Amino acid sequence: MEELKDIKELLYIEDYSHYIFIFLIIIFAIILFIIIKKIISFKRANRPEHVAKRKLKNLDLSDTKNSAYIISKYGLVLRRSYNFEYLEKYKYKKEVRNFKKEDLKKIKVFLDAI
Repeated sequence: MEELKDIKELLYIEDYSHYIFIFLIIIFAIILFIIIKKIISFKRANRPEHVAKRKLKNLDLSDTKNSAYIISKYGLVLRRSYNFEYLEKYKYKKEVRNFKKEDLKKIKVFLDAI
């Protein structure tokens, strides 16, 4: 019986699995937050109002016919009650002159209001 040795106590083994799990949850939350933020910003950037503002701010008034079409189309998105009938004379003709001074003033006022 003397040959039997006493059983040793249990050894404590470092367990890092909790730290790894918490780290992975934090990384997952950060990635999820970034993805949601990009989706929201993408949807905001492609709203019809934002598209209309971008198109109208980059408008080239030297191309009269195209400008009249763009103002009529995107202007209604921003201001439904605004009257764009003065642009009709520039839209449906084969050759169009530059905007008249009165019409150009109306366009400038409208573009400054947005």
